Amino acid sequence: MNASGRSTEKQLAIVVDIDETICTQFDIPVKSGVGVLRRAGQLGLQVHYVTARTTTCRDATEEFMRAHRLPGNQNVHYCPIQLTSLEHKRRQHEWLSREFKIIASIGDSFEEEQAAAALGIPFVKVDPCRPADGWATLDDRIAELGCFKPGDTE
Repeated sequence: MNASGRSTEKQLAIVVDIDETICTQFDIPVKSGVGVLRRAGQLGLQVHYVTARTTTCRDATEEFMRAHRLPGNQNVHYCPIQLTSLEHKRRQHEWLSREFKIIASIGDSFEEEQAAAALGIPFVKVDPCRPADGWATLDDRIAELGCFKPGDTE
């Protein structure tokens, strides 16, 4: 607690890439990922999506999030056109790590991996050919923290 009586403990959060991590072909959901994220949201974990998508994709992205009832749909961090996706992801990971206790970053590319590694954030790699394996790893990571049991998803 600080002097004003507020807790100084940071809220737990997950950083999630969008394309080839939570969806394929722009709008086909990765079912294992949807289940893990829904459960994480129900448990009060913050979910932040850091994507290479620009704001030109906002409407379609928001529709995808709503259609699949993904938590954190207000927490989509789009890539400004003047930045590379690598720089955007690095900056967002840095900002989010100041605001939250990031328990993991999950994604399919070296960009998310490098951004997480630079800040000491645990990274979970998703193989687009076998995405359920990466999501099971994140599920286990959340369970290790006592948030929920592995496989305890919708």
